[in-house]
Amino acid sequence: MKNLSCLALLASLAAPAHACGPYHDSWSGSDKAAHFGVSAALGVGASRLTDDTATAVGLALIPGLAKELYDAGQDCNRFSWKDMGWNAVGAYVGVRTGNWLLGPTGVSYIKAF
Repeated sequence: MKNLSCLALLASLAAPAHACGPYHDSWSGSDKAAHFGVSAALGVGASRLTDDTATAVGLALIPGLAKELYDAGQDCNRFSWKDMGWNAVGAYVGVRTGNWLLGPTGVSYIKAF
């Protein structure tokens, strides 16, 4: 009976270890466009909060970082630096687009042409 209890305990501890398959995270994964798009939209919004590009990009990255930290705490998931890379590119493009489209005095793209 004692051996059966030990085997049951070991089986319950080992089950989560093999339940997850191998972790695959490619640069062109199915969620990368979502990371880029959401961060770009947040970047446009952040460009309205400050004139400093670095600060605006940092503000736009906060939700993406929070999501990756949340993912890191989930079973069968990890923090993805590739997702953060797409978040950073999207945030930068969004901030630059926001600065181009919506200058300090309103719509400014007309002045660029």
